[in-house]
Parts: sequence; C-alpha cells; structure tokens
Amino acid sequence: MFLTAEDGMILGPIAYILGLILNFIYNMLYSGGAVNLGLVIILFTIIVKLIISPLTFKQQKSAKINAYIQPEIEVIKKKYKNKKDQETMIKINEETQAVYKKYGTSMASGCLPALIQMPIIFALYRVIQNIPAYVDKVKDLYLPIANNVVEEKGFSKTLIDFVDTNKVTTANTAVKSMEKLIESGKTPDANHVIDILSKFSSSNWDAFQKLMSDNSDVVSAITANVPHIQQINTFLFGINIAEAPGWKISPALVIPLAAGLFQFLSSKILQNPQQTQGNDMANSMMKSMIYTMPLFSIVMCVGMPAGVGIYWTLSSVVTLVIQLVINFYYNHADMEKIIAKSVAKADKKRAKKGNKKSLMDRVIEKSTGQSADTMSAAEKAQFVNSMSSKNLRNYDSSTINNNPNRGNISSKANILLNYDEQKN
Repeated sequence: MFLTAEDGMILGPIAYILGLILNFIYNMLYSGGAVNLGLVIILFTIIVKLIISPLTFKQQKSAKINAYIQPEIEVIKKKYKNKKDQETMIKINEETQAVYKKYGTSMASGCLPALIQMPIIFALYRVIQNIPAYVDKVKDLYLPIANNVVEEKGFSKTLIDFVDTNKVTTANTAVKSMEKLIESGKTPDANHVIDILSKFSSSNWDAFQKLMSDNSDVVSAITANVPHIQQINTFLFGINIAEAPGWKISPALVIPLAAGLFQFLSSKILQNPQQTQGNDMANSMMKSMIYTMPLFSIVMCVGMPAGVGIYWTLSSVVTLVIQLVINFYYNHADMEKIIAKSVAKADKKRAKKGNKKSLMDRVIEKSTGQSADTMSAAEKAQFVNSMSSKNLRNYDSSTINNNPNRGNISSKANILLNYDEQKN
C-alpha cells in the first residue's frame, strides 16, 4: 500500500491511471514554474470529475425518467394496497416491470453508472492521500532523507515512537502498515519511511531534525530538501496540505467547513421529491442523508490531511455544478422526446436479443410441456415452489457423491437438507 502504490485487483489499475494523470499535471505546472500541490489537486479533481461526468449524466437521466413514471408506479401500489400474499407480490412485480419496460428503463438502470464510479472515487482518494507514490518529482524530494534514515539503526522504532510522541495522526495508517510488515518478519524500506515523512507538518520537521541531530547525513538531507517540500505543500493563507486542520482556529479550518457546506448544497440539489413520492421510509432516509453527510464530511476533513479536504471540497463543488447543468437541461428538455428515444433504444436492444423467454419460462415449458404464456403468475409461483421442494428431497446422498459438481451451492444445500431429515 502507499508507495508500493494501491495494488488491489480493482483499485490498483484505476489508481495507476489516475496517478499518471496526477503526475502529468504536476510536471506541466513544474515546467511552468508555478508548481503547488494544492493547485495540482484542484486541477486533478476537476479533470477526473469531468472524465466521469458522462456516467453521472447517464445516472441522472435514468433518475429523471424513473421520477417521470413514478405516478404510474404509485397507481399499481394503491391498486394492491394492504395485500401482502405471494400472488399479489408477484402481480405487483410483473405490472411494475411492465411499466418500466414500456418506458425503456428499469428500477436498477441508475445503479450501474453509480457502481462504476465507486471504485474510481475510492482510487482517487487513495492517490490524493499519498501523492509521493504517484508523482515522481515529489517522491524525489523525500527520497534522500528516507535513504539516510533507513541507514539509522532501529529507524523503524524511532519513526513509530516519533509519530506517537508528536501525535502525527495523519501518519497512523502508514505506521500500522510498517508495524504489520515488521510483525511478518520483513524490514521496511525507504518507501515505507516516505509514507510517514510525507505526513509531517513544519513543526514535525523541526522536531525530527532535532531528533536526528547526531546523524549528519539525515540533517543535511533535511536541510536541503524540506524547504522545497514545504514550498509545494503550502497552499492559500499558509495552509500545509500535509497537515490535518484539527479542531483549532486556523485558516485550514475553512477547508472542512467548506466541505460540509458544499456537501449539503450538492445533496440538496440531488434530492428529487418525485423519486420518493409515497415512500415515507425513502423520504426519511433522504432527509437524514442531507444533514448527516455534511457533518460526516466536516469530521473526516478535520482529521485528514488538508490536501484530502481540498479534494473532498472541490469534488462536492464540481458535483454541484454538474448537477445544476443537468437540472437546467432537463427542466428545459422535452421529456416525451427523451422517453421516446429511451423506448426506441430499449426496443432495438430487445430486437437484437430476439424474443427470448426468461429462464423461468423456459424451465416451466420444458418440465410441463405447457406454454408459460398461458399460465398465471400464481400458477408459475406454485410450479417453482413445488419444483424446488421436489428437487431438494429427491436429491439423495448417493446422487451427491456421484455428482461431478458436488462442490456447487445446490449440492451443499441438499447435504444440509438430508442431514436435517435424518436427524429428525
């Protein structure tokens, strides 16, 4: 993790690509002589949010269409009000699906874009949290110090104790990573040292230099490189982006407060009363999220490096602007035309697939020799229940032992069923 970079199977490749973008922005500003990590984070956040904006637009388009058809969904719910039996539930589901199908959408149509965005957002956070792992020129500023620190005997314990004594809370994750590495019998290297050094504030550097006063190589490296590190880490009003604002009055406290404000505004804009019409639970959750998420943002940004807070704040700002643009577009768009295009697109997709029956309908027709189209929802449900029970009870232990797929889920379920029957 960190300077070994994010190495997860999903987040790793995404973080690598985002790191390339971050590195490119830094080098571009560096060549122009105006390099500052605060400005780099701002440009980086804007660019990445714009890159994934088509996903946001697609998600909001689905939400607008689903909100438009919500009155028809409510009619179905009222039609079967106070009925909770299985047959009624199946009818509600079928009629609801028919409405969504008619308009070329589905209940989950807005979920896929949101799910795709989640790993991008997590990877984006990981990159911002540890910039030296992805920006070569920033890492090069820390490397001479780290290389000399690892030559110090017992440097791991020295660093861990220093972080604890000086309450460098932003380095806690890096310290835990180092401790786990030591417990596994491995020796931390310069990269693990940089993970910790990159979280130091100005006062931490002064204290660390005093601690290392007996090591002239470390002191020389600090003297030569820390001024440049502080220069690129210093943002507006002298804010150190590597330092957490904390619960103290300072210019840095503006960042978590701004994060909470813009989180509230973006949540308020995203709220769509039509989408939760007639759903008291959904309404309650939406209202709760509008007020709890800003508080969560403030608390998180107070305890995290200011650089993460800048990303968090600007992310909410860009989300707010994009949402305002989307709302303006749909408020002036012809929803009838948008829905007509959605229906045509869905029809085209279904035509490509052909008139394939559902898996359940194919099973029914193969088992009964009867067309599934002639059966009611209740008859289909009854058939599925009877088949499930019959298959489970006829699947004896000898069949399980001779089954080449005996490791699958259904095999395990039947083993449990047979065990319960024998026990009883």
